[in-house]
Amino acid sequence: MLLRDLTLAHSRTKVRGIFCLETDWSSEVGRSPSVEPMLALLQSSPLKIPFVHRNVATADALYHYLGKWAQRSHNDYPIMYLAFHGVQGEVQFGDLRRRSARATLDELEEALRGKCAGRVIHFGCCQTLRVSQRRLNRFIDETGALAVSGYERDIDWVRSAALDFSLFAAIQQNTMTVSGMRAVRRRVLLRHGREVRALKLRIALRCD
Repeated sequence: MLLRDLTLAHSRTKVRGIFCLETDWSSEVGRSPSVEPMLALLQSSPLKIPFVHRNVATADALYHYLGKWAQRSHNDYPIMYLAFHGVQGEVQFGDLRRRSARATLDELEEALRGKCAGRVIHFGCCQTLRVSQRRLNRFIDETGALAVSGYERDIDWVRSAALDFSLFAAIQQNTMTVSGMRAVRRRVLLRHGREVRALKLRIALRCD
């Protein structure tokens, strides 16, 4: 992503904010990394992308903030960024020893049913999107989301954060439509194809 590209994107399109929910990646106090500095960099760049960042350690907090994001008051933040641990078909957060420290795609789908029109959900998690295309299509149909993206394999934290950064920047350069998100997918694959393939980044669209 070139500085010139960022400037052009800022001048030609409406800025789309990011609403990020993030877990504590490490149980060691003061030692857990965070994607918040990356979001702050996007905000201070020529793109000037606003963001909301909230820590999530419980299922109650997760569903509370998902509900907040889905409200009309957050229409200017159409990108949901779930920065969690993950396994196939679910996200994990907080104390992973507890059975309640996880949410399946089924549960997230129910919480967001019909609330995500014109919005994008990105799973910055290991393996969460290692599911069938049919299952992913159902998630998109039931939530109304414009696009859902995420990873199919275990991912390196730094490499995936860098790819997330590029994805969020690319979204600023296109319309929030299926054709616009299709252009985003092409752009990310063209510029970061090796990392996309290595980390198995998946970007699924409505009626794709």
